[in-house]
Amino acid sequence: MASYFMHLYKRLPVEPLDFWARFRWGEYLVSLLWLCESRACPVFGKLAHVLKSQGYNWNDHFNYFRIEDAVDESRNLATHVVNHAMAVKYPGLWSLFSGKVSDRKASDAALAMLDRFHGTATGVFTGDEHLAGLNPSRGTELCAVVEFMYSLSVLTSLFGGTAYADRLESVCYNNLPAAFTADMWAHQYDQQSNQVLCTVDARPWSNGDDANIFGLEPNYQCCTANFHQGWPKFVSHMWMGTPDKGLAAIAYGPGVIDTTIGGAQVRVSERTDYPFSGEIEFEVRSSPPATWPLMLRIPGWAEGAEISVNDDTPREARPGGYHKISRAWRKGDKVALALPMKPRVSRRYNDSVAVHRGPLTFSLRIESEWKRIRGKKPAADYEVYPKSKWNYALLLDPNDPGRSLAVEEKSVKMPCFSEDRAPVEITVKGRELPSWGMEGASAAPPPRSPVTSAKPVVEVTLIPYGAAKLRITEFPLAER
Repeated sequence: MASYFMHLYKRLPVEPLDFWARFRWGEYLVSLLWLCESRACPVFGKLAHVLKSQGYNWNDHFNYFRIEDAVDESRNLATHVVNHAMAVKYPGLWSLFSGKVSDRKASDAALAMLDRFHGTATGVFTGDEHLAGLNPSRGTELCAVVEFMYSLSVLTSLFGGTAYADRLESVCYNNLPAAFTADMWAHQYDQQSNQVLCTVDARPWSNGDDANIFGLEPNYQCCTANFHQGWPKFVSHMWMGTPDKGLAAIAYGPGVIDTTIGGAQVRVSERTDYPFSGEIEFEVRSSPPATWPLMLRIPGWAEGAEISVNDDTPREARPGGYHKISRAWRKGDKVALALPMKPRVSRRYNDSVAVHRGPLTFSLRIESEWKRIRGKKPAADYEVYPKSKWNYALLLDPNDPGRSLAVEEKSVKMPCFSEDRAPVEITVKGRELPSWGMEGASAAPPPRSPVTSAKPVVEVTLIPYGAAKLRITEFPLAER
């Protein structure tokens, strides 16, 4: 790696970064930092500055460049969704070389800009293939999902805090499984928050007509090759070391970590049904016994979180921070973490509403019909058609959603992100909204809330976004 960076340093003056490399130059910074943790690199600082001077100026882009709507004209690599998903981490990475607080803050400015103009209910942003605005019927590329997850993991490793990790879990547990079938043989190139039809049809994006069907390589091969990094990179960033020689739980899910702390062999086993349940148990084994801090992330939504050690009296843990437990760990010590998952509602496009619980966003369950259109199983392509109504307006109080939403937890059965095995369901009352129909091959934007309907009140079922391959996620709010 050191030899490669020396070669790169000598080569860049005669063959500068160009095209894709000019916009993705910040990926080099991750490898540079990794290398210099292991050995000194004589061109460490110089190479970083050469890359920055030849690369696209993402700091200025995020601070001053505003794309306030879908980019349907003048598309270029500075409007490309995957470039943005990768580049949100570049200012933060560059701040380690420049030492400037303004560079550090540019990554937060990037997230704020993308949320404001292109954000979705799950925390990812639209781009089908270019930034696509706030309409929940616009698409998001699967490559952008996995690259955005990695960027959030890197930002968490650099700066700590819980905001990046909260968003990481949301994108991972919603957008990632939503984009492929339970057996992972078929995936989408573009997914939609409000997705009621997956067919080969023209849609208002620059990707092809088959970009939202499920298949082996719809539209283009990049997602076929790239989406597999999503789960492994997420798992490899669930735990991180701390400056005071401890362990930090960054993201939650069932698993085991084996590591060495000091001279002790440490294993932490995590038993949980998270993200479907907020009950998490950690069993710590340390041989020999050793003293080190365990940091547990308390998500921003987890009001009333509690932690207990070895059946001691539970202690409250503040949301939006890390709870630190410093003790001499012995074989069999157990830590119980309870993260209350109270339903909550966010306001979205045209004052529509989206329903959340814990890290999960919930969508309307739509009965579907899958039609194989080409290829042989298992590597076949499918269109997906709705077999039940989808145009509902919800009856709920957004200021007190708990009064309107009934949550039912079920046992977790694999595959858990499938329409018929959803481990959590939320029921809510609503009314059919006949005036809300199709716009081309997609659902029209949700009409501005509140809306009126003379249709009778019915009960509708919401399931996790990742399990709903057809779905409505941003609903009009009905007058009560």
